[in-house]
Amino acid sequence: MGVQCLAVVWLVLLAMSAWSEERPLVLDEGLAQSLDGYVALLRDPGGELSFDQVRAGTGLFRLAAAGDLHQGYTPDVYWMRVDVESRSSQRLDRMLEFTYAYLDDIRLYRVNTDGTVEQMRSGRTLTPADRVVAHRKPVFPLSFDAGERATLYLRVTTHASMTLNARLAPTIEFYEDSDQAYVWLALYFGMLVALGTYNFLLFLGTRHRTFLLYSLFVFSFGIAASSMNGLGPLLLWPGLVGEWGNRILPTGYTLAATLAVMFARSFLDMRRIAPRWDRVLSVMVICWWGAALITLVVPVQGALKIMSAMGVLTTVFLIASGVAGVRHRIPAARIYLLAWLLLLVGTALLSVRNLGWIPSNFLTVYSLQIGSAIEMLLLSFGLAARFNEFKRQKELAQRQLVMALQRQERELEHRVALRTSELEAAKAQLERRVVEDPLTGLYNRYGLMTHLEKALQRAQRRHEPLAVILIDLDGFKPVNDQYGHEAGDILLQEIARRLQQEARDSDCVARLGGDEFVVVTENIASEASVLEIGQRFREAITRPVALASGDAVRVGASVGICTGRGGDQQGQDLIRRADEAMYRVKKANKNDVCLMP
Repeated sequence: MGVQCLAVVWLVLLAMSAWSEERPLVLDEGLAQSLDGYVALLRDPGGELSFDQVRAGTGLFRLAAAGDLHQGYTPDVYWMRVDVESRSSQRLDRMLEFTYAYLDDIRLYRVNTDGTVEQMRSGRTLTPADRVVAHRKPVFPLSFDAGERATLYLRVTTHASMTLNARLAPTIEFYEDSDQAYVWLALYFGMLVALGTYNFLLFLGTRHRTFLLYSLFVFSFGIAASSMNGLGPLLLWPGLVGEWGNRILPTGYTLAATLAVMFARSFLDMRRIAPRWDRVLSVMVICWWGAALITLVVPVQGALKIMSAMGVLTTVFLIASGVAGVRHRIPAARIYLLAWLLLLVGTALLSVRNLGWIPSNFLTVYSLQIGSAIEMLLLSFGLAARFNEFKRQKELAQRQLVMALQRQERELEHRVALRTSELEAAKAQLERRVVEDPLTGLYNRYGLMTHLEKALQRAQRRHEPLAVILIDLDGFKPVNDQYGHEAGDILLQEIARRLQQEARDSDCVARLGGDEFVVVTENIASEASVLEIGQRFREAITRPVALASGDAVRVGASVGICTGRGGDQQGQDLIRRADEAMYRVKKANKNDVCLMP
């Protein structure tokens, strides 16, 4: 009887497990959603499984429990499986974003309900231009039509911590959050640049070695930090991928740890006040330089483990030296001790998170930046306090130095302002890329649909009709075949320019894809006027186009038009009706205009 009860319980547990694995993530129409609780994992130790094998063996996946998305340092490949369902009545655009930026290679396979598979790729081993979205984190753009359901498979490899937390965010919310994160990171690295440069200038003015060690520590720390959060590979060294690009992080942090120990010896003046501690720190400096060199030759994952161990050990030793400095009443030793205590907290949180023992969130992901920012500010204050007496003895020289520093500070402020404006320009360029077709400069499909939905709302509010004009080129393929794709691109660009010339300022001209263009025109007077507009576009297109070779080519245009007034009409409906009208022209004589009644 007891065995039967246990069997029943086991079957119930299996059924509950199977149900939980099949539970889809139902998209919220307005909010970002974490994938935690919806991800099923498959461990692939040799990385030999193909997508077809993984797809066929879905029973091998197991729903990830709390903490399973943090696998620490592992050479294994992991597959993630997520079922996503849209119950909305409209299309939902989402960005799949991984929280942890330091992931090498992520391949996404989207299996749609009709069995078709879409593939995308991102990760640190790809240059920003080769990633599906040029972002500091692995990001994938996804769209879900009304009622659509899809299964996402993700193959993840990394030599760093296997941290797989991710979220699905509305596109607008994603870019707003991303912009906010870039602002905070810009402030953080701007502070590092300012502190490092400021103290290097102090070294040039005073020739005191402590300032030089501090500035080198700040710069090496900043380079490593930019590598870890993805800004370095995105902005500073976008073409450096592979092994040497991955070594920037461990080598940079181990070098920063070595410089921190050297800075501690000089800052606390251990040789004069505490010779025993000075000898301990001297031995550490030798060992740490050796460890920094080792990170250049051992496997990258081993270098990262050395980095994590050195980060914790260095902070512990520096805190112990700070306690010794307080006991010996060294000036500014208390500030020094507090600074390293805060960095220890940040380093420990990051290291433990990398090992998979605590979850990823804003605090654990950015703990190193938060702790290091406060630590470096405190150390900068400590440096000022430490050499207060020295400055009083050099009053005249200090006054001259302050004047020089003020000039340098103004220059630094100008550089920071210039850098901020460059970041804003880069942000605006990224925003344009989202809605702009790179070949013609017109709106792309996403920009078209965004404009069309807003136009429908205006048409309903103003009780004014609008028209969607879909244009498909006739005879474009022969131009490509005879003159080459470069000539085809020139032809598309010229046609795009003519359409913009013929369109009103309020009209939206877009490239739907291939050789298809769409014009959205609002406040139309009558169907006859719309037909006249369509004829004008067709005539503009059919004029000869001069190629770079000197040849002139001519193409036709099949133009389909539909009208609408908003209400229950959707942008996709108008595009479809205009497409039907265009195909009527195609089936007839081509190079004509048809208005869908």
